[in-house]
Amino acid sequence: MKVAALSDFHIGARHHSDGFGHPVQRFLGFLDELEALHDRIVLLGDIYQTDHSAWPSEAEARRSLERIRERVPALAERFDRPPFEHVWGNHDVVVGPALGAPERLRFAGRYPALLTHGHQFDPVATQAPWAANLGTWATGRLRAVGLRPVAGWLEQHDVEIKERRFRGSEGPYAQGARELMHAHEASIVVMGHTHVPGITPVGEGVMINTGTCSRGRTMWASIDTEAGTVEVHDGRSVQRHCMDRS
Repeated sequence: MKVAALSDFHIGARHHSDGFGHPVQRFLGFLDELEALHDRIVLLGDIYQTDHSAWPSEAEARRSLERIRERVPALAERFDRPPFEHVWGNHDVVVGPALGAPERLRFAGRYPALLTHGHQFDPVATQAPWAANLGTWATGRLRAVGLRPVAGWLEQHDVEIKERRFRGSEGPYAQGARELMHAHEASIVVMGHTHVPGITPVGEGVMINTGTCSRGRTMWASIDTEAGTVEVHDGRSVQRHCMDRS
């Protein structure tokens, strides 16, 4: 099976809170190309930015999700039908109860693949959720008062710090990938969350990060669970890995 994975669109309910940055029709054309090449397309979390309200709650997140989907109806309709499948992320947890999205998906094959958003292995999100939630709330408020560049700088700074501290074959994401490989008998683990695309060998398997489709960028991963080939596209170049080296 050939699976494409994309994550971290951060589509907002209003213009000031939107982190997507793509002309919708152009992005729909890009999705046409992916559909022509893949059996399934997984939206790997944080597709919708549902947690930028002034008073965060599940009810507010549901209202934000409704407003976002009304704002980009062509995308929402596309995402709701095959070959698309959702996985929820830390910024759109509500798509679990609202749209029936699971926490993870597994695709069988000679080289089974397990796909999840990845925030479950972010030490800040797991060990200091109050700090992660406060950061999200603060950047949402900055956007609301017209300080989008400041919010964007803070968000990018957070990405860079986590990339330096947590990435690599011995980091917490790789450790999480090992746990998932063992628990779900998977050879390939695919995550998003970090906004940094890449391929990291993990024991006898491999961890993939999809990067992000926010701020007008187009990053995505392609996995063939029978051939054992993976690709990560970052908009400028392609990283490749083959599980079968024999």
